[in-house]
Amino acid sequence: MKNKIKINILVVLSAMFLSSCDGFLETAPYSGIDADKAITNTTNAEASLIGAYDAIQHYYSYGREFVVFGDVLTNNVRISPTNSNRFTGEAAWSWTPSNADYSNYWAKTYAIINDVNNIINAPSIALDATKNQATQEKLKNQIVGEAYAIRAMLHFDLVRLFAQNYNFTADHSHLGIPYVKVHNPANTPARDKVSDVYTNVLADLEEAAKLITTMRSTTGGPYFFSPNALKALYARVYLFMGNYAKAKEYAEQLIPAYTLVPNDDKYLDSWAEVYTTESILTLSYSDIDYNQTAALGYIYVEAGYGDLFASPTFMTLMNEEPTDIRLKWYKKGVAASKANFDYVSGKYPGRLGKPGLDNYNIFRVSEMYLIAAEAAARIGGAANEETARGYLDAIRQRAIPTAAASTATGQDLIDDILLEKRKELAFEGHYFHDLKRLQQTIIGATTGTGAIGATINVGDDRLALPIPQAEMDANPNMEQNPGYGS
Repeated sequence: MKNKIKINILVVLSAMFLSSCDGFLETAPYSGIDADKAITNTTNAEASLIGAYDAIQHYYSYGREFVVFGDVLTNNVRISPTNSNRFTGEAAWSWTPSNADYSNYWAKTYAIINDVNNIINAPSIALDATKNQATQEKLKNQIVGEAYAIRAMLHFDLVRLFAQNYNFTADHSHLGIPYVKVHNPANTPARDKVSDVYTNVLADLEEAAKLITTMRSTTGGPYFFSPNALKALYARVYLFMGNYAKAKEYAEQLIPAYTLVPNDDKYLDSWAEVYTTESILTLSYSDIDYNQTAALGYIYVEAGYGDLFASPTFMTLMNEEPTDIRLKWYKKGVAASKANFDYVSGKYPGRLGKPGLDNYNIFRVSEMYLIAAEAAARIGGAANEETARGYLDAIRQRAIPTAAASTATGQDLIDDILLEKRKELAFEGHYFHDLKRLQQTIIGATTGTGAIGATINVGDDRLALPIPQAEMDANPNMEQNPGYGS
C-alpha cells in the first residue's frame, strides 16, 4: 500500500516524502487531515493511527534514518570508500542546519506527531453501533492510548538528538525541542526545556498506560504499542534520565515475559524472521511493497548499497571472543575489492532473497536485560550487583556459552555491561545515544581510507544536532543550537 502523506510540521510544509509500507496494514491510512473532519469514529480513528504506524516505518523515521544515526556517529562504523554519498556528513561529524537527513527526520517526526495529535484531540470518537459496544469502547481507548505512546516516543527521540543530554545542566533546564500537543498550522512554538520535554513524555506514557490494557490479538505480531511496549519505553526513558530504580523496575517486569532466542543457528536465523520470542515492538515490512533501496538493511549489506559496515575497531573488539556467535553477523565482502569489508549481513540478511527486506525491533527483551543490569549495578550494593551479573551473564553466555560467570563489581561491572550492550545491540541504533547519555568522548566513524574518525568531546556543540534551516526560516520563535549560527 502506498500512503501519500500530507506534511504539516509546525509551520513548515514539505512535499518531500514518499510512503513506506508494510504487511500488516490492511486499512487505508489517513494522514494530515484536520481532526474535526477525519476523526469521528473508531473506523477512521484506527485508520489514522495505522497511518501513523505506517509513517514510522518510513526511511526518514525508524525505517532507516533514526536507526543509522545511532551507529554512524560512532566508531562502530566504517564508511565505504565507494559510498554512494549517503550519511557521509554524519560519519565525518560535518554538517550544517541544511543537512538533508536531519531535516527530513525532524519534518517526518513532527508530521507523525500531527497525525497522532489529531486522534488525541478528536472532539469525539463514535463507536460502531453494529458491533459489540464494550469491545468498541476498549478499541477506542486502545487507539487513543497508542497515539499517546507514539507521541511520547517520538518526542523522546527528538530530544535525544536535537538537544544536549539530560544531565547537561544540573536542573535539566537547557533547550530541548517543542513538545507539540495540538495541531495548529498557524502555531510557531518555541523550544521547551529538556526537563519539560521529559515531564511531558512521562505524562503521555501515563495516559497511554490508562488506556492500553492489552496487546492486540489480531495483528499477527507485536506491531502495535502494547502494555509491554509501554514498559519498555518507560525503562528506556528512565535510564536516560538516570532514574535507575524506575528503569530497573520496568525492565524487570518484561524479562520473565519473553524468552531469549537460544545460542544456536536459530539465533542467527532469527534475524530473517518477521519477529521472534524477544520482540516487544517490531516494524513489519512485506515482500511486495517495501522500498528496497531506501531500506535500513540496504545501507549495511554488500548486495545493497553497502555504504556502511563494521569498523576495524569494532571487529577487533568482537574478535576478542572468537567463539562469540555474534561474529557470524559480520561477513566479508564477496567481491575481491571488498574482501576486507565486514558487512552487517547477518543482522540484516533480508527475507525471500530480497536485500533490505528486514523487520526492525524498536524494543526487544535483550535490551531490557541490559537496562536492568546497568540500573542494578549503578544502584549498587551486593544484592543489586548480583542481580546485575545475572542479567549480564544471560546475554553474554547466550552469545558465548563457555564464558565464565561474571564476578565483576563496581565500575568494572558497569563497564562490562556497557560493553555487552555495545556488542549485542550493535547496528540497531543505540551506541551513540549511550555514549552521549554517559557523557563519554565519542570517536566518529572510520573513514573510507581507514583513518580514525573525529574526536567529539563532552560538551561539543555538535552533540545537539542543528535545528533544520527550513524550521528556522519558518518559525520566528525557534532558537538554533549553539555552534550553528542564529
